[in-house]
Amino acid sequence: MSLTETSPARRFAVFLAVILVAWATSSNPCPAVEQPPDEGEQTPARLLAAAKSWGYQLQKLDPDSLAASPYDMLVIDHSRDGKAARALTPEEVNKIRVKPDGERRIVLAYLSIGEAQTYRYYWKWYWGWIGVLSPRWLGSENPEWRGNYSVRYWQEGWQKIIFGGENSYLERIVNAGFDGIYLDGVDEYVDMVKEKRNARALMVAFVKAIAERGRALKPGFLVVPQNGEALLADASYRAVIDGIGKEDLLFGDDVNQQPNDPKSIVSDVGRLKLLTADHKPVFVVEYLDAPQEIERARRRLERYGFIPYFADRALDSMRASDVSAPDHAADKK
Repeated sequence: MSLTETSPARRFAVFLAVILVAWATSSNPCPAVEQPPDEGEQTPARLLAAAKSWGYQLQKLDPDSLAASPYDMLVIDHSRDGKAARALTPEEVNKIRVKPDGERRIVLAYLSIGEAQTYRYYWKWYWGWIGVLSPRWLGSENPEWRGNYSVRYWQEGWQKIIFGGENSYLERIVNAGFDGIYLDGVDEYVDMVKEKRNARALMVAFVKAIAERGRALKPGFLVVPQNGEALLADASYRAVIDGIGKEDLLFGDDVNQQPNDPKSIVSDVGRLKLLTADHKPVFVVEYLDAPQEIERARRRLERYGFIPYFADRALDSMRASDVSAPDHAADKK
């Protein structure tokens, strides 16, 4: 039976039902299908991977001077003196993130996870009484760097300070607007093996937990460890980091500004290239002064496909430097 053959009341009921369905559909449209990221979108990870230059400064920070630097990536402290009262503001970090040519740069905050430092906001004056008033996670003082103490990084007390507690160090960095973190002290596991046989695995787990928390707080948050390149043999560790920093690859491993053992260099380069094979950058800092030595080291590091920077070991100023792109073609010879 057709609609025209029904009673007027039935025709009205059908008409009303059609109107209600149309109204409900227009009021509750189907959710849009989520689109994958645009291949050309400049995400933090892509900007970091595309970086051709970098700078490194931890003391005497001046936002205007840092903003005027030419580097594609900067590693700086989150605070002018390590204390919360002098932490960089989100406005200052945003200023530093813009290069003089108006292009976006990556800004990473230095974070020591293998040593506690007496000038940090979290330090309690009485912790210096090791074994008496200090927390269980605090170890001995570093004889080469006064005011730096080893930590049992697997213990809950230290992990709460770094990323697990309320208003943790990591949260302060995220809230300040940094793109990610530059993790120092990752190689502390080498000395801690005498206390924990699985110290290496515990460090890998620590870095993974920090990365997970950072990305929960800020999607796309970058994690770049410094040193500890032996951990790169672990594919799951390589997967969770976005790059690596390496100190003293060619010079200064044993004696400041003196060439390293060639066998050690070959070994370290082989480990670092595990990461470049994953299309992730390697940032190398050499503490050299002589211009000719610097230029030779620069050419050598660029042939490896690494990104060099040359600094004073105090890291209290940003050196003027020519910014050149790595010669990846030369690396294939």
